[in-house]
Amino acid sequence: MARDTEKLAAGLRAWLPRGERITGVKTLSAGHSNETYLVEGTNEILRMPPSEEGLLPPYDMVRQHAVLSAVAANAPEVPLPPVLELCDDPRVLGDPFFLMGCIKGEAFEYSVPEWLAADPDAGADHVCRQWFDAIIALHNMPASAMPPGARTVQQEAQHWLEVARGADSVPPLISVLEDLAARPPRTSGAPTPVHGDPKHGNCLWHEGQLTGLLDWEMAQVSEPLLDLGYVLMFHDQGEASLANAGFELPGWWSPQRMIDEWEAGTGRTAVDVARYGVLGQAKVAAIISVGAFLFNSGRIADPRFQAFGALIPSYTALLERRAMAAG
Repeated sequence: MARDTEKLAAGLRAWLPRGERITGVKTLSAGHSNETYLVEGTNEILRMPPSEEGLLPPYDMVRQHAVLSAVAANAPEVPLPPVLELCDDPRVLGDPFFLMGCIKGEAFEYSVPEWLAADPDAGADHVCRQWFDAIIALHNMPASAMPPGARTVQQEAQHWLEVARGADSVPPLISVLEDLAARPPRTSGAPTPVHGDPKHGNCLWHEGQLTGLLDWEMAQVSEPLLDLGYVLMFHDQGEASLANAGFELPGWWSPQRMIDEWEAGTGRTAVDVARYGVLGQAKVAAIISVGAFLFNSGRIADPRFQAFGALIPSYTALLERRAMAAG
């Protein structure tokens, strides 16, 4: 992590009207994606672009702030942290940034928290209910309320194809994405706001309640089935599993239950949903490929990205099987 947190604190003290209350800045998550810090003394969250080479540029703090503000104003059923000040002047902290209120909650991806393990049936059902209510509320939000930034399904597939090619990805991944770009799945209707990464690992939970849906950097206006397919692909990943703790619980929603609830909540039909799942998995495979490429080329020394390379064979094999089954 390249940033000096003492300099961050000094810059915020000078810039914020309440800056005299700041006692320090603590790193929560930093490296090669959006960075998150706790501003101590004001109990706020500082969000910045990566301080070193990013995994998936660009990192537009102004747009992220606009997305969060739009969702907060137009889809209040989506739990979010309070959206506070935006600074687009890189002279203040070295990069544009914005601030959010700090909310209670913990995230889980790789292991089930104790409170959920203790209630694996009704508790898991309640988690899925809240999670999908938030996703559905986003998909029911007016697209016109979002800041500029939209892609068709074909453009989405083409984008990830270009990302994969730029990372020298394996031929099977390129082949799957070429097919999706040439034969994009059908749409369910007019475009809506989409999150882009609505996995349960981007949710915060406090005492079993969803307190925040986070990480909106890939949000845009597009086909909402992109989000549904992305969530569905975490089921039954086997040895290619990345981060799907909770999916094994008896109360966790099955793929069909997720589809049914989404259809009921949006009034849409989940056409070609299996192919949207393939596109979601191909997107993740492209991101994994970027991390492995940056490590193998010596541009990033982070061992997390070395591990990405080891995962590619099993993940791509699963992608090929699912692509063949989806047609």
